Amino acid sequence: TTTTTTTTTTRGTRGTRTTRTTRARRPHAPPGAITSGPETVPVMVPDGRGGGEDVFGALARERIVFLGTRIDEQVAAETCARLLQLESEDPEGEIRVWVNCVAGTQYCVTAILDTLEYVSCPVSTVALGCVAGPPVMLVAAGDKGKRYGMSSARIVLSQPLGGLAGTSIEVKIQATELNRNAKAQVGFIAKYTGRDADELEAMMARDTYMGVDEAIDFGLIDHAL
Repeated sequence: TTTTTTTTTTRGTRGTRTTRTTRARRPHAPPGAITSGPETVPVMVPDGRGGGEDVFGALARERIVFLGTRIDEQVAAETCARLLQLESEDPEGEIRVWVNCVAGTQYCVTAILDTLEYVSCPVSTVALGCVAGPPVMLVAAGDKGKRYGMSSARIVLSQPLGGLAGTSIEVKIQATELNRNAKAQVGFIAKYTGRDADELEAMMARDTYMGVDEAIDFGLIDHAL
């Protein structure tokens, strides 16, 4: 925690008065940290050299990328950078992507998808907890035969969400783009599962919940763990 001191000087009929105000500032959360209450607490593990390191950094050394929060621009940038860095270390080494995520901006998710397809490394994916909306595409994007689901995982197919606001013309433009995103998501799922796009579009008009066995039958994943 850092402190900031502000000095204010006022002048009046009774002379000059100086006031000092001190405020405590909480530092920004470091990468791989969790927030609990008013303080940010990094999750640390032994580094094998008598010290400690961030748990997500330790996983990355084992070529494991963990997605466990809403996928926004920052998460997408860090994930894409990590994938590229792992490829530069070993272009033939497998990258394992674990996903426990129920929300994400479609543009950010597709940025990670494009990077997964760009890198030359084999990619395996694991779904755990609940994976819903656009992040489902990340689980399905793993190499065939290397897409897994934990026994209690739930997978939810649904349309991307969007808040429309502004003038009537702007709302029409946003609605057109939202419809494009929905069709793009259908296209990715069809590509990864081999399912008919029209069938998927009808299914994804409403949320469709699946357990691991159902997801295997559907073609989203290949094996249960």
